[in-house]
Amino acid sequence: MRIKRQFLTRTFLFAFLSLNASALLAADFTIHIKEKGSGSPVAGAVIVLDESETYSETDQSGHAIFSNTTPQRIKILATGFETLEQEVAPEEQNVTIYLEPLEMQGTGIEVTAERIEEKASKISLTREELTQMAGSHGDPLKAITALPGIIPAGEESTRVYMRGSNTDENIIWVNRAPVGYLYHLGGFQSTIHPALIEDINVFLGGFPVEYGNALGGVIDAKLRPPKNDRKHYYFDISTIASSFLIEGPVDEPGGDSYFVAGRRSYIDLLFSPDEFNKQFQDDEIEDPDQFTLVPRFYDFQALHRHKLDKGHLDTYIFAASDEAALDVRGSAASDPQLAGALNQKQAYVTTGVTWQQILNSDWEQFMTLAYYHNETSFRLGRDVNGNPYFAEIEANSIFWQPELLYRLSDKDQLTVGFSSVYTRAPVDLNISRPPDEDDIYFDFTGQPKFTLKKNLYIRELSPYVKYRTPLTSKLTTIVGVNYSNLSVSGGYSQQELSPRASLEYTATDNTLLTASWGRFIQTPNGTEIVETFGNPGLEVTEAEHRILGIQYKFNPLYSIKTEIYHKPMKNLVVSIDSNPPPANYANEGTGEAYGIDIFIKREPKDRKMGWLGLSYAKSERTNEITHITREFSGDQPLTLTALWAQPFGGDWKRWDWSVKAEIHSGTPYTEVTGRHKEDPLDPTSRWIPEFGTHNDARTPTYYKIDLRIAKEVLMNTGKLKLYLDIQNVTFAKNIVEYDYGNEYEKVGNPSEISGIGFFPFFGAEIEF
Repeated sequence: MRIKRQFLTRTFLFAFLSLNASALLAADFTIHIKEKGSGSPVAGAVIVLDESETYSETDQSGHAIFSNTTPQRIKILATGFETLEQEVAPEEQNVTIYLEPLEMQGTGIEVTAERIEEKASKISLTREELTQMAGSHGDPLKAITALPGIIPAGEESTRVYMRGSNTDENIIWVNRAPVGYLYHLGGFQSTIHPALIEDINVFLGGFPVEYGNALGGVIDAKLRPPKNDRKHYYFDISTIASSFLIEGPVDEPGGDSYFVAGRRSYIDLLFSPDEFNKQFQDDEIEDPDQFTLVPRFYDFQALHRHKLDKGHLDTYIFAASDEAALDVRGSAASDPQLAGALNQKQAYVTTGVTWQQILNSDWEQFMTLAYYHNETSFRLGRDVNGNPYFAEIEANSIFWQPELLYRLSDKDQLTVGFSSVYTRAPVDLNISRPPDEDDIYFDFTGQPKFTLKKNLYIRELSPYVKYRTPLTSKLTTIVGVNYSNLSVSGGYSQQELSPRASLEYTATDNTLLTASWGRFIQTPNGTEIVETFGNPGLEVTEAEHRILGIQYKFNPLYSIKTEIYHKPMKNLVVSIDSNPPPANYANEGTGEAYGIDIFIKREPKDRKMGWLGLSYAKSERTNEITHITREFSGDQPLTLTALWAQPFGGDWKRWDWSVKAEIHSGTPYTEVTGRHKEDPLDPTSRWIPEFGTHNDARTPTYYKIDLRIAKEVLMNTGKLKLYLDIQNVTFAKNIVEYDYGNEYEKVGNPSEISGIGFFPFFGAEIEF
């Protein structure tokens, strides 16, 4: 009996243990599939067990569960991801797998940003195209200097001449709102975080009425909406600055969203002024100026997007600040009142709302309401009593632009709106007029000085209307008019009409012919029209844009756009220093610009993209008082820029490279041909230069090649991107100006001042 009981006990115990072992071996197997680089769940992934017919798909959370199985090997297939096969340890019952995104080989994609339908003189670039450009330092807004029809005012400068117009004759918008300035320190970095740019529309001329008025062109940057799937964090460090970006849903994924971004330069934290001067001063210049405050800048952006039915409401704030200080030495002998301390600070804040919504099948509205504060402060030189000259200028503006679009039919569109700006500008000045492009020689010491301390009030109301309609199945016309009504306290006022028209003719499925004409006006600069400082009786400056173009698509990837243009200008402002205000400025300048722009583009596909821009242009100015015609300072007859970007092949698939080559004619300048004493009877008086013909000489032809190499490293829940942007990889020596000495003693043998040499710019970006 005892033996039987022991046998039964052992039998039941063995059976129980066997049952538990089977249950253990046949437990549920759970797998989680996520995207490598972001950690986001992958829905619809197919998991195959042990090369059998047992499979399942992941749900919206990236999960899949297999019952009563313990696989030894799994295979995962998902659209857009690399196929993965992996061994599974027997004890693993809950597995998380990260799939690497597949480098898609797709068809060419359309990149033209159709926020504005007009095609004439418009170049549209997406963020992908903008950020891959060599020489951009990772900043998409610097790419505009590589487009045809655009000439930078200097090396690394993003103050640009557009088709023969001056650098202050362009319109800049960010999300349809004005900003104080778009670039830090004259061009090193833009004032908007690079990761926020979605696309850029650049109008080289002939722009639509809703942009308002200027003699040149338009730079219209659009920010992307904040991501709303989950929280995203970005951090970046580069050669001169570091930044952060945080974005995501406010509450639940898919609803309202936000981003907050900021950036600060840190060169001033690494170098004292003395160390900075030793590292970066130009040895080619005798007694160079010395920094007493290392240049520094910051910027900040925040946006909240509230989703509406067929629309959205954005609330935002953009801000930036730049500051630097110099001890000006080189001009002490030739321009003594300019020598001494130079302190400069510039800042802006723009805050507002934009409301865009499709109201019904016929009506769509867009409204921007913004407040922006601009501030410029500088002190320079010293008067005979040792006191500095100074300028403190603020502008506090309210900007309102409502716009309605009415679709009369499928192809007929009527746009009506108006732009309203009210500005209060406290001004405190004790300084001369600023130098302008017309000056052959600007002698600050010899210039009359003016004192002005008051509040200026500026009011502008500009209604506009635009009508787009097809005249035939192939011909579309766009006509519009902008009425500008502006007044400035002190007596200045203007009321002007700006009619514009364009034609678009679809000759074939791949060929589009365009024609554009318009009258464009611009208010003279503030110092030119303010009473006691300038002439309130000045008229608006005026340009007529005449443009003919052809656009042809060779295939879905390659296209070419060619335009010829003619731009006569009149009523340009010239300074007459021999006259006191208000006769010191007059509308006695005329000008002319004409040329051809060619833009050949390869659309982004397979991470390859590129373009070639070629411009031939001529631009002149005439002073109708002296009847002297000269080359415009922004005149460069020939400009060629070529850019190409693509990934490396094989195992280097997450490496990219791009190259940019540019060559252009030299810059106009005026030669110093001699010098004389200011007072021939006083041997201690300063030397005054004597000049040749205005802008009759040119620096040598300029050429430079930039190279960019970038690598993306995928982590399980994040991405790391490293890039090296090398300026002037061929060590080309480009002469950008000539130094005639502090007292013009180098007449006939000036020193050559070279541009940027070989300079590596690094950056690291991390996202998780």
